[in-house]
Amino acid sequence: MPPDHPHAEFRNTQLPSMTLADVRLRVDWQTLRRLPLSGAMVFNFKALFTPIAEFEDEPGIPALVLEILDKGKKSLMDYKSTWHVEHVAKPALRRWRDEQLRTGVVPADWQVATLEKYPLFEGWEQKWRRQQGL
Repeated sequence: MPPDHPHAEFRNTQLPSMTLADVRLRVDWQTLRRLPLSGAMVFNFKALFTPIAEFEDEPGIPALVLEILDKGKKSLMDYKSTWHVEHVAKPALRRWRDEQLRTGVVPADWQVATLEKYPLFEGWEQKWRRQQGL
């Protein structure tokens, strides 16, 4: 969003009234293609917004997202503008990470890293089917 956009000011404030329901992770799916006949380049993207509460039962995901928020390069995190939601997101992510370790969803010796089956997490299909009512 442009710096002079009216909503830009919200990124400089950690609203006390913010809840987990207000926090979403944005991921952009991007494609770049060359058209076969004309040779023209086509760029497309789709922004996906996932409620952060979705991560609670996804093995390893709370720890991964927390690692990025805690250790991400400052200039990149400023660009991504995460500060205004961190007061809500980080405590929840810590709670979920700790619960996953306590219950054995994530092995105690697991090192936070990209998942072996990236971009899928263990149990993704069962969760998707449950969400679809299947």
